[in-house]
Amino acid sequence: MARMLSRFPAWLKPMGRQVASLLAPVAVLGAMAAGPALAIPEAEAIKKLQVIPVFVITDANGIPLPIPRDEALVLPLYLESDRANAELKALLKSNPSLKANITPVPLNVMNEKVVELNKQLKDKSKPLVAPVVMNDADIKQAFTLLKQEGLSDEEIKKGLNVAVFFTQPFLTLNTPDGPRGVFFLSYDELQKALANVPQAERGKLKPRVADLTAVLSQISNSKEDSFVIFPTREYFRLVEEDRTKAQSTPQTKPAK
Repeated sequence: MARMLSRFPAWLKPMGRQVASLLAPVAVLGAMAAGPALAIPEAEAIKKLQVIPVFVITDANGIPLPIPRDEALVLPLYLESDRANAELKALLKSNPSLKANITPVPLNVMNEKVVELNKQLKDKSKPLVAPVVMNDADIKQAFTLLKQEGLSDEEIKKGLNVAVFFTQPFLTLNTPDGPRGVFFLSYDELQKALANVPQAERGKLKPRVADLTAVLSQISNSKEDSFVIFPTREYFRLVEEDRTKAQSTPQTKPAK
């Protein structure tokens, strides 16, 4: 996996291991059974989210701009930059004097930033919540798969916050550390990966979906480090932008 994108703001640095504030615990969906002991440290499981950038509306200094609601401050975390930019455009239209931008942040880092910001809130009656905003097509596909497993709309809405796709048995990805079961935050990316599997084997791999909390639990409860989360298209785009920018920046020769 590529390293953390260097242009991410300096104030967004890991500060803890908590995931509950961003990803509320839910019942395990998709029949993902937990193991008897925590084999992979929780922090290591959460760190795998570094390949999932989310896009946050921030002020000119890079500080998140949550939306005040009756019971909470809501800070949407968009998985797609186009969706974030559309929301920013609407916000600036209604507030022309506002200086705001879109800031990409790795999901694991943003989670810990939410924990930090909640600790700093003076008004504890209105906590900061940060829902991950997914692609509508992925949400629809997640509902379809879970309904096929017998879950009702009410059960799905209650238990599914961030849909993660995989197959049963697991589709594996060859990594420098060996084969790993792979999770996707995009159903389309899962289908592209399946297209590369020989047809005879492809039919044995059944698409499934679970909430991200269940996935992190599965990773943590594995006997060894057996899984990876596949980077999103936005991650690859940001990496390529950084590479292009680095190549176009003149290198300063050290003074003799």
